[in-house]
Amino acid sequence: MKKNLILKKPANFLKFKNALLLTPLSFALFCSCSSDDATQLDANSVITENVTSGLTAKTTISKITSLTVSANGDDGNVAANTIDGKSSTRWSSNGASGKYITYDLGSSKTISSLKIAWYNGNERKTYFQIRVGNSLSDLTTVYDAKTSGSSGSTSSLETYSLTAPTSARYVRISCFGNSVNNWNSIIDTEIYSQSDSDSGTVTPPIGTTYPTSILGITANTWKINSFKGTPGSSAVYYDDITTASGVSYNTYNDPNYFYTDGSWTYFKCYRGLGTSSNSSNPRVELRELISGNEASWDGSTGTHTMTWTVKVDKLPKGENGTSGTLCFGQIHGPEKNKSGVAVDDIIRVQFDGAANQSTGAVKLKVSGYITEKVLGGSKSFTGYSLGTTYTFTIKYTGSTVYLYNGSSLVFSQKMNTSTEANYFKTGNYLQSVKGTSYDGSYGLVAIKNLSVSHN
Repeated sequence: MKKNLILKKPANFLKFKNALLLTPLSFALFCSCSSDDATQLDANSVITENVTSGLTAKTTISKITSLTVSANGDDGNVAANTIDGKSSTRWSSNGASGKYITYDLGSSKTISSLKIAWYNGNERKTYFQIRVGNSLSDLTTVYDAKTSGSSGSTSSLETYSLTAPTSARYVRISCFGNSVNNWNSIIDTEIYSQSDSDSGTVTPPIGTTYPTSILGITANTWKINSFKGTPGSSAVYYDDITTASGVSYNTYNDPNYFYTDGSWTYFKCYRGLGTSSNSSNPRVELRELISGNEASWDGSTGTHTMTWTVKVDKLPKGENGTSGTLCFGQIHGPEKNKSGVAVDDIIRVQFDGAANQSTGAVKLKVSGYITEKVLGGSKSFTGYSLGTTYTFTIKYTGSTVYLYNGSSLVFSQKMNTSTEANYFKTGNYLQSVKGTSYDGSYGLVAIKNLSVSHN
C-alpha cells in the first residue's frame, strides 16, 4: 500500500551560516550549531550552500515521502509500520539467513543515505546490508554491515551514508539476525535523495573548490569527456563537456558522473549510455591536451610518462551479465599510423572481475595494440583488489611501453610499428558493454595525484 506521509517539522533541520560539509563519501544530514546561527527549514529538506570565487552551488537533500514497502516475511508486525512515522510500531521477521524489507520509490531517484531505527537497537547490534537498483533482479550492495552490525547504542534513527549518490528505484535492507538472537526488526526507515538547484553542481567540501582544482587539471592540460543530464535516456554524451554543453570547466561538478570529496576526484559511468562516434563503450574520462591543443607525441622520441593514484570502487555489469571490466588509464594512438597500421589503444590498464563487484579481488588486465596485436592477447595479473589505493605509472620511451605499480615493473613491450600521434587518457572507460541497455549498473573510479611529463 502506498503511503504519502505527513511529517511533523523537527526542530533540528537547520540552515547553516557556514557551508555544511557534504561529500559523496560522507553525507552528513545534520550538524550541531548554536541556536544563534539557525533558522528553521522545511521539514523534509536540507539546503546546503557554498560560495567559491563568487559562484554559489546548492544541493538539496530530501526525505522521500512517497513510496511503497514489502517484505519476505513478518510475524504480524508488517513492513508498512516502518514508514508510518510511529515509534510504537515496527516490522519484525525471524531468521538469520537473509530476511529482507524492500522499498519501492516509484521511479529512479538519486539516493544519498538512509536512516534506520532498529528495534531494541540500544541493547543489540543488527547485522544487515543495504542494496539498491533499478530492477529487483539486479541489486547492488552499497552498505555492508553483515559482519560489523549496527552501533548497538541507540533505538533512534542511525544514518547510513552511501559511498556516492546512487540512482535507484528500489532499496532493500537485507537482515541477518542480531547479536542476541535471529530476529530482524525495524521501527522506522527514512530514505534521502539528492537534487541540485543549479544545473547539476554539488556543493564542494569546505576549504576546497571543484574536482578540476582538486585534481590539479586545467582546460590547457586535460579535456573532460562526460555526460549531462540524469543517467538514462536523458543523458547526453559530450566529447568535451565544457565547450559543447555550456558547463564551466573550473566549476564542473556532477554527482552522477564527475565529483570530489575534497581529496579524490570520482569518475562514475553507467553502462547503456551514449559514447563517442569511434567507440561502443561509454566513458567519463580525461583526454590529454598540451597548451590547450590535443596532445600528439611520438613514443620513439623522448620519454613520455603519466603517473596517477587510483582506486576502483565498483565494476559495471558486462555484456555477458556475469563479468565486469573498466579501464582507468591508457595511451591512445592514431586510428591508423603512418604505416597504415590500425593502432588505436596502444595500452589499456583495466580491472577485470565480476558484474557489479564492489569489494574483493580483481585482476589487473593489460590490453590494447601491444598485447592484442603484438602478443596475441591481453595479459592479466593477480594480487589486486577493489577499494585499494595504487599508484601506477605508464612510460613510453624508445618505442617501448612500460607499466609500473609503484616502483615495481608490471609489464613492458616494444612496439613493432610506427609510434607517432599518441596521448594519455585516464578516468573511467567501461569495457565489454557494447549494445547493453541502461539498467543503473555503473563503474566507479577515484583518482588523485595525476601528473604527466614529456622529456
